[in-house]
Amino acid sequence: MRAFSIVGLLFAAVVLATIPVSPQVTSRGVELSVDQAQAYTYRRARVTARRVDRRVYRHTRRAVRRGVY
Repeated sequence: MRAFSIVGLLFAAVVLATIPVSPQVTSRGVELSVDQAQAYTYRRARVTARRVDRRVYRHTRRAVRRGVY
């Protein structure tokens, strides 16, 4: 019985340690909130890559016009 309680306590500790919880101070005291996971999807990767590519293109074009290259 004692081994089961130790294993259960360890399992509960592992589960609680992996949950992203952040404390926030409110007017009523301290509140714990569970953070939302933001998945890095294929679409998000494409949008980010396109934005970075456009920025690099603009910076390169400006540098060429200014004679940096």
